[in-house]
Amino acid sequence: MAEATEKDRDTLGQEVVQEPTQIESTVDKSASTVTHHTPSKTGADAALELLRETGSLHQPLDPDVNRRLVRRIDTHIMPLICIVYFLQYIDKTAISYASVTGIAESTGLKGNEFNWVASIFFFGQLAFEFPTIRLMQLFPLAKYVSVNVTLWGATLACLAACKNYAGLLACRFFLGVLEAAIVPAWVLFTSQWYTKEEQAFRVGIWFSTCGAAQMFGGFFAYGVATHVGRDPNAALKGWQIIFLFLGLLTAVIGIAFWFIMPDSPAVARFLDKKQKGLHLERIRHNEQGIGSKTFKWDQVKEALTDTMTWLYAFWVFAGNVPNSTATSFGNILVRGMGYTNEESLLLVTPLGAWEIVALIGLTYGAMKTKQRLYFCIAGHIPAIVGAVLMATTERVPALVGYYTSGGIPIGWTTILGLQSSNVAGSTKKVTVACIGTIAYTVGNIISPQTFQARDAPRYLPAKISICIIYVLITIDLIVMRWVLDRRNKRRDQDKLAHGNTYEPEENHEFLDLTDLQNKEFRYEV
Repeated sequence: MAEATEKDRDTLGQEVVQEPTQIESTVDKSASTVTHHTPSKTGADAALELLRETGSLHQPLDPDVNRRLVRRIDTHIMPLICIVYFLQYIDKTAISYASVTGIAESTGLKGNEFNWVASIFFFGQLAFEFPTIRLMQLFPLAKYVSVNVTLWGATLACLAACKNYAGLLACRFFLGVLEAAIVPAWVLFTSQWYTKEEQAFRVGIWFSTCGAAQMFGGFFAYGVATHVGRDPNAALKGWQIIFLFLGLLTAVIGIAFWFIMPDSPAVARFLDKKQKGLHLERIRHNEQGIGSKTFKWDQVKEALTDTMTWLYAFWVFAGNVPNSTATSFGNILVRGMGYTNEESLLLVTPLGAWEIVALIGLTYGAMKTKQRLYFCIAGHIPAIVGAVLMATTERVPALVGYYTSGGIPIGWTTILGLQSSNVAGSTKKVTVACIGTIAYTVGNIISPQTFQARDAPRYLPAKISICIIYVLITIDLIVMRWVLDRRNKRRDQDKLAHGNTYEPEENHEFLDLTDLQNKEFRYEV
C-alpha cells in the first residue's frame, strides 16, 4: 500500500503541464460572488491526492481525537528527529573536543591550520546545498536523509585515520557535503507533521538537542582525555576514539532511519487510512500540504524576491558568525579564560544546559501566547549581556557570560520555525531553507577566522564583534515582526472589504500555492 501511494505521488508530479503562477480575483456576475480561481491543479501538493483517497471531512476535529493523533505522531516522529539532530551537532563539533585531546600534535597542525580544518566543513555544505534540495524533491525524503546520515557517520569515523592536514581537510569537506541536507529536511518534516501552532515548540525540542550534545560531548571527551589521554601505551589517541565512536554510532542510526522514518504522512505505516485523513484536516489551516515533487521556477523567483527571505538570511548569517564560541573554539575560548585543557572540557557543558532551558522554555511560551518573535527578542537580551561580560571580564564573570550567550540559538530556532510555518509552496520552502543554510554556512566559514592566533588567549577582537552582531540581529527580529504583522493586517482588510461575497476555492490549501499567492494565508508572528 505504501509503495502504491508513493507511485501515485510520483505520477502526480510527472503530469505537470502548467505551473501555477498567480491567483486572480474575478467576480461571478450571476452569483455576485468573489471567487479566487487558481490555474490547473496539476503539480498540486501530494496531500490533494491523499485527500481523494481518504475523503474530505471539512469539519473541526474532536479535541480528544486530535490529542491522541498528535501523541501518536510525537511518539513515532520526534525521537528519531531528535536523535539525528543531536548526532549532527556533536559530530560537527567533535573537532572542538579533538583540539584539546591531541589532534594538532598528532597531525602536525600549525598556525591557523586548525581554523581552516574547522571552516572547510562549511565550504562542503555550501557547495552541495542547491544540489541537495533538488535531490530531496526527486527522492523519498526520509530515504535520502538516511543515506546522507549513514555516509557522514562513515566519513566521521575516517577522520580517526587522518595523519596530516590534507587528510583532515578532505574528510571535513565531505562531512559538510553530507550534512547539507539536514536543516532543510528537518524544516520539511516539521511542516508535514505539525500545525502552525505546534511547530515552534517542536522545533525548539529538536534544536535543543544541540545543548544536550554540548553536555554529552563535554563529559564524553573528558572521560576519553583522562582515561586514554594519560595512558602512554594506548593504541589510539583520545581524538581518534572520539571520531570512531561517534562516527560508527551515527552510521548505525542512519541505517535505522531508513526503516523507521516515513517519507511523508501519505506513506506512514503507523497511521491507517482514517488517521491519515484526520491528519490532513489537522494541518489544513496551515495553508500548505505535505509536499510536491514538482519543481516550480516561479516559486524560486518568488523566494528570491521576497523581503522575508533576506531578513531570515541576514539573521542566520550574522547570528552564526559568533558560532565558534560554542563549536570549534568553545574549549579553546574557555581555556583562554585561565582554565586547563581538561577543565575546559567540563566547563563548556553548562552552556548546553542553559541552551536547553532557554530553547524549550521560550518556545513553549511562544506556543502558548502565539508570540514567537517577542519571546525570541527576550531571549536575545541575556545573550547580549553575556557577550559584554566575555569581552570585558576574566575567569568566573567571563565564564558566566559565555553561558548566557548560549541563549542566542533561540533566534535560529525561531527562524527555522517561521520557515516551516510562514513559507508555503514546496519549491519556495526548500529554496528559502536552502538560502538560509547557505547563509548559515557562510557565517560559519567566517566564524573561526575571527579567532586569529595572534589574538590568543583572550581573542578580544572576536568578542567585540560578537557584541555588535548580537545587537544587529535583535533589530532584524523587530523588523521581521513588523513586516509579517503588516502583511496580515493588509490581508484581513482586503477580506473585510469583500464581505460575504468572498469565497476561496475548495481545497486551495493543498494546491501547492505560495504564501504570497494564497490570500487566505496568515503569518505566524
